[in-house]
Amino acid sequence: MATRKCSHVILNHISSNITQLIGGSADLTPSNLTSIDKPMTQSDYTGRYIHYGIREHAMAGIANGLSASNLLIPYVGTFLNFIQYCLPSVRLSALSGHKVIYVMTHDSVWLGEDGPTHQSVENFAICRSIPNLLTFRPADGNETSGAYKCALETNGPSVICLSRQSLPQITDSMESVSQGAYVLKTELDELKLIIIATGSEVSLCYEAIKSHNNIRLVSMPCMELFDIQSEEYKQEILTPNVPVLSVEASTSFGWQKYAQHHISIDEFGASGKLKDLQEHFGFTTENKQKK
Repeated sequence: MATRKCSHVILNHISSNITQLIGGSADLTPSNLTSIDKPMTQSDYTGRYIHYGIREHAMAGIANGLSASNLLIPYVGTFLNFIQYCLPSVRLSALSGHKVIYVMTHDSVWLGEDGPTHQSVENFAICRSIPNLLTFRPADGNETSGAYKCALETNGPSVICLSRQSLPQITDSMESVSQGAYVLKTELDELKLIIIATGSEVSLCYEAIKSHNNIRLVSMPCMELFDIQSEEYKQEILTPNVPVLSVEASTSFGWQKYAQHHISIDEFGASGKLKDLQEHFGFTTENKQKK
């Protein structure tokens, strides 16, 4: 299941239990899968879902206002590449501590034929550079649940980056997300390499190294939460003096603080079918095994 579909299930479960939740999307509801409850209309304000139209900037600003009431928990949805229209308000959310959940789907070049105008490569780095903002990129349904749990428990804003394409269920708990990063596949022999991956690349790496007993796979759904863990925990996950490779379908910018080597996309995307794009950019199991 795509993590955007997992998100839809989770949002509807949350909304049935937390009546303060109010959401909306910038004319992308069928793609973002953000709908809950009935829509608010000009003649009926009892609904908890807002069709904002193609107005990302206004949508994010309104979400800050709703959060400032201290009565509501707003979330808003669009494609991750269009978060740049929201950035002034995202920055204000972080600066003022507004609990706004930014649901950003179609999180990478893997969305396919829409091409580089819609394919995000730089926005993980942009979001991660903003103080007081949690940026999540979950690998499957459990990590998506964990991301929402953390977003609801924090006192500030969060960005949850979700896949368009289906992903396998490879984790068994949502709780590890709160640590920011954790070991998903441990080594059985002498440790030679640590791979850190996020989102859709976690399952790719898991498949590529499953027959290698000297490689550790770390899933890092949230850098910011990992950074506030104890030094002991950080060294337990990223063992000193062991080479680290980061794998993410985005620019390598920002990964230097954890990894010495990177498999990334340091260029704009391209228009094509998912499989063709994965082969073009080298994000296939066979290519990872060669590397």
